[in-house]
Amino acid sequence: MRADLRGSALRANPEFELVLLEQLPPEQQESLSALRKDPSFYGVMRSRAAPGLSTKAVSRDTAALLEALKKPGRLPDHALGDPGAELAITQLVWDGILQVARGTEWICGPAACSLAANSPIEQRGALADLSLQAIQDAAALRAGVVMRLSGVLYRYNTLPLAPQWLRRIPSRAALEEFLQIGTAGRNRSELDRAWTDALPAGKRGPWLAWISRHISWRPQTSTYKLYLSPVPVHLREAFRVWLTAITAAGAFHLKIGSDVRGLLRPDKMVAYFADRGALEEAAGLIAKELSGCRAQGVPFTSELNCGALMSWGADPPLEEAVPAWLRQQSWRQWVCNRLGAALAVAKHYESDAVPAWRFALERLRLDGVDVNTWAPMSADRQPSQAAAEVAAL
Repeated sequence: MRADLRGSALRANPEFELVLLEQLPPEQQESLSALRKDPSFYGVMRSRAAPGLSTKAVSRDTAALLEALKKPGRLPDHALGDPGAELAITQLVWDGILQVARGTEWICGPAACSLAANSPIEQRGALADLSLQAIQDAAALRAGVVMRLSGVLYRYNTLPLAPQWLRRIPSRAALEEFLQIGTAGRNRSELDRAWTDALPAGKRGPWLAWISRHISWRPQTSTYKLYLSPVPVHLREAFRVWLTAITAAGAFHLKIGSDVRGLLRPDKMVAYFADRGALEEAAGLIAKELSGCRAQGVPFTSELNCGALMSWGADPPLEEAVPAWLRQQSWRQWVCNRLGAALAVAKHYESDAVPAWRFALERLRLDGVDVNTWAPMSADRQPSQAAAEVAAL
């Protein structure tokens, strides 16, 4: 806990209300029904004043604390000295659900983190700079709705849909010819030998995806993702090198955007590994072949000592006791949703103490993310997909 909270009076923010699952509209009950599998789940907190803020799932213990603090008071003894409880209370204050007394005012959000927001930001490369620029640009928008801000962050650094690319890749068949994976393409034999289509025949989606014929994966294990992000003019050669390298290194799944729009997004090519060492082996093979390849760069991923061309991320294991969209979140989606939520809080509780972009970084740091490298702070502090935030309902 930040030291300034220990001796302070706190209260439950009257702008928020605690709602039981059964009190939500039927469609929202259905979407959140998986939370019933969590024995500690009690209900959700939602803002009366700002519908664009995130709705948060809360446990029975948190609900009891919020009930006790409807009348201002000190923290209960059992919360003092417990690092987990102290962190959770700090998060509640920064998210606006709890408020802390400062003179005659009740503050939360950026104003409550002013003494903690001076941690250094040690940018370490092109992707770290790109990620910081994404947050600062999102913070400058007038938008204050979580889902809008999260979407802006997730799509950041996508290239414009230029006419020349629409003409060059107007269809799925043209894309397959461009990547040389059609029937007579030079990469077709590699795919047929080591990979099988992940989607049923005839089914269309945002990705062309394959699963390995030789490498298996268990859903209960963590997944390491290797991103290759060349500018589109280098994509054909990059795909050839990438396919050979990830096959040799032992990837179990790969995907690439299924149309021209997918090829213009920064995270256009992704390979999945069950082992970090195998990912680094593939990256080494690719780096040797693609030296000098111009990069686009994937924000909110960790650089791999080769500029913005390649980076990695780690998806947590799947969790069953959460809504389906949380189980399916990628690392980047999780990070962007968290940043979007923090930016929405900063915009609603605007303060001169800390800029909105800096508050978002510091809030994400509380969730166990190293905001210098965009990776979990440690293996034993892998952020949970289920942690608190469930949606902007």
